[in-house]
Amino acid sequence: MALPGKESTLLEEDVMEDDFTESESESESGEEEGGIKLAEPSKNAIFNREGLIEKLQDMSWPENVEWIHRLSIDIDQEKEVDVNDDLARELAFYTQALEGTRQAFENLQSMGLPFLRPSDYYAEMVKSDTHMEKVKGRLLAEKKKIEEAEERKKAREAKRLAKEIQAEKLKERAKQKKQEIEAVKKWRKQRQRSGFPEAGKDSELDFAFEDGKAFERSNKKRPGVAPGDRSGGKAQHGGGGGGKGKKGKNRDFRNSKFGFGGRKGLNKQNSAETTNDLRGFNQGGAAGNKKRKR
Repeated sequence: MALPGKESTLLEEDVMEDDFTESESESESGEEEGGIKLAEPSKNAIFNREGLIEKLQDMSWPENVEWIHRLSIDIDQEKEVDVNDDLARELAFYTQALEGTRQAFENLQSMGLPFLRPSDYYAEMVKSDTHMEKVKGRLLAEKKKIEEAEERKKAREAKRLAKEIQAEKLKERAKQKKQEIEAVKKWRKQRQRSGFPEAGKDSELDFAFEDGKAFERSNKKRPGVAPGDRSGGKAQHGGGGGGKGKKGKNRDFRNSKFGFGGRKGLNKQNSAETTNDLRGFNQGGAAGNKKRKR
């Protein structure tokens, strides 16, 4: 291992002495300003300058060492960078790293050393499969929560939109109703100005249909049909599949059974006459019932 010359050793000693004196002055000024008394160095402390320099020489790299052992690359900065400008500083870091990587690739390729991972190389994972399963489950749960939140948000938006559409429809209906009412009022005012009565037989509306003709009530009378008969005369002729006599008998039977209205609550109440009347009592039938029960 090559040792440095006398000049380098003298410079190192001077630097160490300067550092030692500066540290002592800083400690004294700190005691004076803050009023805190520092611990005094031990009287048994040993300051071996020659030993420290020897250890420094042992740890330092020799000048003729190969690059593969150091793997250090020096990049010359073309222009100064303002350290207070974040964007310029980060860009300088990026360009330095990119240029250093390019130079390292060129050096390794020129030396013929393999530095890329083989395609058939499988390294052992740092984390176990169970841990990765937990991480995957957590990520899926978070994704599901996000999707559910999005669905709830869409449902709220759809509900709000539906309410707005319903309100618009209600407004349109109210507007249309108001317009119709206004049209009727306007029509009534026009009829009053024209001299037509406000109400009565002559106050019918004359609405025009598709053919342009207004609705006209027919005054023709059909033979054999009463003015208020809506069946077309079938009721008088016994139409509908049944005769008049049969309908009359059914009506009489219902009238005798149900009556014509009025009070019906005391129809089955016993009186003195009904109590003494034993025509509906059958003794033989009662005896037969008893025998069957036995």
